[in-house]
Amino acid sequence: MDLRVALEPPLDTACLLDCVPELSLARELEGSPYHHLDTLDHVLEVVRGVECELQEGRVGARVGEDRVQGLRLAALLHDVAKPVTRGELEGRVHFVSHDSLGAGMVRRIGRRLGLSAGETDLTATLTALHLKIGFMGNPRTDYPPERLARAAGPFGEELAVLSWADRLAAQGPRLKPEHLRRHEELCTWFLRVSRGLGPHPVPDYAASEGTIPSGSGADIGYAASHHRLLAARGTGDNPAFTRLPRPL
Repeated sequence: MDLRVALEPPLDTACLLDCVPELSLARELEGSPYHHLDTLDHVLEVVRGVECELQEGRVGARVGEDRVQGLRLAALLHDVAKPVTRGELEGRVHFVSHDSLGAGMVRRIGRRLGLSAGETDLTATLTALHLKIGFMGNPRTDYPPERLARAAGPFGEELAVLSWADRLAAQGPRLKPEHLRRHEELCTWFLRVSRGLGPHPVPDYAASEGTIPSGSGADIGYAASHHRLLAARGTGDNPAFTRLPRPL
């Protein structure tokens, strides 16, 4: 089973589920009224949407060839925690904290699959932040534009592509044309902010090998992502926050 080959168009769904059995729980899992597909089909549609956006370039992101595989993986795993976070309140479906929990699951999955530090960093970062562009203009957001750009770091271009593909893959009854127009504007706004704050250096993963007990690429990549998100929120120097969580 080769996950990288299975992620290339056309998708090999059976192989993807063999490699990431956590996603089998997403089959027939109902989403919110903004979604028209079950969670597994939504995830697969996002992966296809990433490929489409890389070809069309509607939001204008610049993704290098060396990042495409990691972006595909992030699209596959961005909702991996939805099956274990689904709940209902007053008749409405919620997936509370599926983004942050999903980032932790990426670490565990990455260890199992032998992902590199760079692949894990990109995938965990995008999983943690995949909802944030959509709320970037809300005055109550926890990630205003500059903070979000710093949290995404070197993966801002990829985050914009994933966010746009995720939006297009949710065509439920509550979706209105203005929602798509607004999200496209948010993606391009985010890219302007991210580029204005750049360049964003890629972490020196090799230098971290001696500081991570296991030394696995997945743990090193997750640590880089975790610390970048904390630094963006202003807690990166507090030892109480920077201690790496145990793998999920």
